[in-house]
Amino acid sequence: MNTYEISIPVFEGPMDLLMYLVNKNRIDINDIPIHFITEQYLDYLNQAGEFNLPLGSEFFEMAANLLYIKSKTLLPQRRQDEEETENPKAELERSLEEFRLMKEIKSRISTLMAEEQPYRTREPAELKQETFNGKIPLARLNAAFLALYEELEPPPQRVLEKEEYTLDEAVQSLRQVLSTRKKMRVHVFLGMQHTRLRLAVSLVALLEMIRVGRVLLEDTETGLYIKEIA
Repeated sequence: MNTYEISIPVFEGPMDLLMYLVNKNRIDINDIPIHFITEQYLDYLNQAGEFNLPLGSEFFEMAANLLYIKSKTLLPQRRQDEEETENPKAELERSLEEFRLMKEIKSRISTLMAEEQPYRTREPAELKQETFNGKIPLARLNAAFLALYEELEPPPQRVLEKEEYTLDEAVQSLRQVLSTRKKMRVHVFLGMQHTRLRLAVSLVALLEMIRVGRVLLEDTETGLYIKEIA
């Protein structure tokens, strides 16, 4: 007899799952129906359990948070105001908005890398062997990038000229900067980029230089530094 295989999507984390449910149901991210989204979230967890899909503790922590928010909405408005001034539902919506922005930035960086791929020359065999196997402090690197990305918001009603900035140009720029000093702060290097395109490409260039073993990151108490490997 023919058998039918049923599968459910796998998500990187609870925020990824929530964003999927928001998009699937075409929900306004700033006006989430907490009862509806909680039921669908719990339904996914139940299905994951039935199919033995491994879930991290953060999924169940989010489930508890959703149930808490749902219980708060059942209270009379006056009782809600008396218990706390911060709206947990609004906090969830802000977190989802930040997560959505992060996914857009990630998608943009992936697009830039794909566009640059045809113009990149093949790497020498000896360079390919110098791959980076350590850990990168992604949280601090991401914080520096996002802070500068928000500062570079283009003014409204401004006609922007077409801009081109290649990965090779960004790599060369980083090499020139490091040739004059032993190391420099990540925030300083990214702060030298004056547009969002240059900022994104420069971040990719930094990650590429780390990958091939030409630079490394030093996570110190005074900040995150880029250091050239001799």
